[in-house]
Amino acid sequence: MFKFLPLFVLAVLAVAQALPVSEKEEVVPILNSEVSKSEDGSYRSSYESGDGTKREEEAHLVNAGTDDEALEVKGSYKYLNEFGETVEVFYTAGVNGFVPYGSIINPDITAVAEAAKDLPNDVDSELESKVKYSQ
Repeated sequence: MFKFLPLFVLAVLAVAQALPVSEKEEVVPILNSEVSKSEDGSYRSSYESGDGTKREEEAHLVNAGTDDEALEVKGSYKYLNEFGETVEVFYTAGVNGFVPYGSIINPDITAVAEAAKDLPNDVDSELESKVKYSQ
């Protein structure tokens, strides 16, 4: 029994060396956090943390009481990247899609998303009319 003890001890030490060492994670304080909601579904939310991260978003109901009722959202978020540079992105979102813009967003992406807002919302009926026309 004791002749395998040194081998067993070496195996345990090898496994212990292979286990990951957990570093203490930095706790980032939340400096501000607010959420307000309305009965119609509109809302406003924001938060800011001690590491410079910030997010704000606001949504409003449009075309209330109609078949086209929807939320239109405007927002932004900001953070520090791995190089310590501030990155900020702004966006809108709604029935006509999501449109991001900011220093890290390729301007071509913003332009395409902006142009897509003008496309018909009802793609199925658009395709259906093209199929009927071609028959």
